[in-house]
Amino acid sequence: MSNERRAKTREKFGFDSDKEIEKLKRTKMTAEHARRRKMERRQRIEQDKLYQIMISKAIGFDILDAVLSFIEGFGDIFSGLIGLAYIYLSLVVVKSIRLTAAVFCVAAVDLLIGLFSIPGTLVDVFFCGNYINRMMIKGFVEDDAETKRRVNLIASAGFLVVFGLAWLVKTLLGNIIG
Repeated sequence: MSNERRAKTREKFGFDSDKEIEKLKRTKMTAEHARRRKMERRQRIEQDKLYQIMISKAIGFDILDAVLSFIEGFGDIFSGLIGLAYIYLSLVVVKSIRLTAAVFCVAAVDLLIGLFSIPGTLVDVFFCGNYINRMMIKGFVEDDAETKRRVNLIASAGFLVVFGLAWLVKTLLGNIIG
């Protein structure tokens, strides 16, 4: 009986009940656990050798890609291999489908630009796809809200382009065959 009166008095004067205090403690513990897991994940990714190489050497990859693009075919092969490394990094190490889709889009654009002989080579000198992928992966790992917004935008645009191209091919093949 006295416990009920105490609870009513606490409520009356605005003090938290024991249940509310316990609930707040559990919520704080859950939030702390989630924060700790996020920090451990970030540290695991940042300690990965491939992550360290791809993040630190992005500018060098872009410069080498631009130089090799003047030799027909070599720039495309190099660009494709580096693009695959960024895709692997985002899919296997960072483990994000959205990030992988965005990285794939940038790598595909970089590769497609290089396929055009003279204008592609000139544009390839100024399009720094590896640096863009680096910034997206690094910002995503660091949990930067603006970077995540850009990743979502690029991934969404990429999905729309892929589905649009698939529809176009299906329509064209349907008209040719049938």
